[in-house]
Amino acid sequence: DNWPVSTMLDDTLELCEEHRTEKLTMFCEDHEKLLCHVCHLRNHKQFSEVVLLADKVKSDTQRMNVAQMSKTMEQLQKSLQDIVDREKQNKKSLKASYDLVLKEVLDLRRQINDNLDLLQQNTLRELETIHASTNASLEDHLQQCLLFISKLKGFGTNLKSNLPPERSFITFRKCLDHTAAADSLMNSMINNNGADIKLLPNSELLQCLADCTDLGKITSRIGGTQHDFHPNKIVSIHDKSQYNVHTATDSRESSITGICETSKGELVISDFYNCSLKLLNRAYTVIDQVKLPIYPWSMCNISSFEMAVTVSDKMTNPLNGIHFFQADNEKITQIKVLKINHKCYGIAYHDAELFVTSGTALYQYTMDGRLFKKLYDTSKDDTGDARLHFLGVGVSPDGKRIYVTDVINGKLLTLTRDRTVAASLQDPAFKHDYIRCKIQVAATGQVFVSCDKTISQVDADGKKILNTITLDVPYTGPVYLNENSRKLLLGFWFNNNTLEFKIKTNLT
Repeated sequence: DNWPVSTMLDDTLELCEEHRTEKLTMFCEDHEKLLCHVCHLRNHKQFSEVVLLADKVKSDTQRMNVAQMSKTMEQLQKSLQDIVDREKQNKKSLKASYDLVLKEVLDLRRQINDNLDLLQQNTLRELETIHASTNASLEDHLQQCLLFISKLKGFGTNLKSNLPPERSFITFRKCLDHTAAADSLMNSMINNNGADIKLLPNSELLQCLADCTDLGKITSRIGGTQHDFHPNKIVSIHDKSQYNVHTATDSRESSITGICETSKGELVISDFYNCSLKLLNRAYTVIDQVKLPIYPWSMCNISSFEMAVTVSDKMTNPLNGIHFFQADNEKITQIKVLKINHKCYGIAYHDAELFVTSGTALYQYTMDGRLFKKLYDTSKDDTGDARLHFLGVGVSPDGKRIYVTDVINGKLLTLTRDRTVAASLQDPAFKHDYIRCKIQVAATGQVFVSCDKTISQVDADGKKILNTITLDVPYTGPVYLNENSRKLLLGFWFNNNTLEFKIKTNLT
């Protein structure tokens, strides 16, 4: 009587789930299992503790707690629905990452094709040069031989003629000179039995291609290979180098807010007050530059050739949003723009998800600009402080931890995906001008917070500072660590130079 009344009778409720045409009529006390007569005959006949359902429901030995059962089922349904929602999002994330990796594979193949085309052009250019040079040499020898034949033929005719003594002597001497020159020419050409051109294939290139089995390893979070990284390994630096990134079209000193790198080793940097992105080659020379409508605040890599840039000003602006660019073939090209209805400052990317700070909140977006959820909101703080708190954001390589900088209170917060604040690290160095507080999480897990004249390396749990790098340059901007080239790059505000440090630490 305690069960909710159903408006529709379920004809299958009393049927056995194993024997679909048989009704449930018994209950096995030993196995606590509902039985039909087929179940009883096949599997439970030998057990004596089998009772009829009509007798079971009359028994008071085990009362049914319907309310608790209903609550348990509701909780279980909610948990299952959460998993369904998560798996649906995972499917969207999987599709987005699949499309992204597919594009990366095609881009990599195109890059290889471009490099092979360049090798072919260089080889053909060398072929043309050698052919032209050899052909010119053969033509020169041919003309010299024909000239000697003509002259020697003429001298031979003159020798047979009845010439005066003086002319006869002159002819004889010229014959001697030309025959000596002809002999010398023939001696120099005596081994020229052929003038074929041959190709000696680049064995290293052929072996390299033969050794390769694919264009790259495909990994997945589900069953993927885990790299043996040590995110708490302290990074030590040495050998500082300085490079100028100012251009003739810049109206103000450079103020770098973001650094990204392509798979070719080229850098893309965002310049705040000059409202631009700059492409730098491996020698740190600016080879291309594009203008942005308003200030670029932060930047992150989306793929080996793509990056996302947040643009915003300090006021509400319809231009606020995320701009996507591709850097390839020594050019920067805009791909798309996502308009966001709030200010956009920090940005981080992980597995087809974008994490964006608005100054007062942290949002999680899909790659097509749909809001997935708001992860944190400082407007709910008891202090009522409406100033810009959250600016920098970074994500751990496994995607489980999200780091944000609270510049008003000088804190680094570490959040989990379920909005829990797992750690809060406060340091006076973290509290300063909000436009200069940057955070970077390396591919190997190292967490860096750039402060004024210092860079703090924080442990992966966000609970303590492992190391502080002191610099002699103020207004520190973004940090970028390349674990493959073992370099640490720094940008600055109001400074036309970037710094490169070599790192001593082996991170993998």
